[in-house]
Amino acid sequence: MRHLSSKMLTIVVSIGMLAGQSMAATVCGVAASAQGAPLAGATITVKDSAGKVLGTATTGSKGEYSIDNLANGTLDLFIDTGSPAFKGGSGVLNLAGATQAVNWQVADNTNAIATQGGTCLDPPGPLTTAEWASIGVLGLGVAAGGAAIGWAESGNRTDTTHPITSSF
Repeated sequence: MRHLSSKMLTIVVSIGMLAGQSMAATVCGVAASAQGAPLAGATITVKDSAGKVLGTATTGSKGEYSIDNLANGTLDLFIDTGSPAFKGGSGVLNLAGATQAVNWQVADNTNAIATQGGTCLDPPGPLTTAEWASIGVLGLGVAAGGAAIGWAESGNRTDTTHPITSSF
């Protein structure tokens, strides 16, 4: 029984570790002018080192953006302000974690400047499809592990090499 429980626990832990590895990272931040005014309608693009576009986002009314489902590694970020009043810019990010904040400062006479640091704020509103999927995968792993242990402990086994003995 312990052998079966041990196997099932190993499977559940493995599923959990794989689910954790497959979860993607997020780059988020705010684009604003040098005076601190938010820049709405700017396009943020993330590319890999080969130039493949991995994701894009348009800044909201407060200059905020978020790009999900990115893998860790070296990424190139670009901002297109969408306005002749401000110049665009680019930056390189070594993404090594679940989230990384990259904020943009735009100006009319110099290229936009990207700065790293801080945390991504969780915007209000419903969960995204990716967030629901992550919750579902983790929930399935926990449920499967609980069911397997419950099944093994309830006597539903064929382990005859170690019969249960009791002494009263």
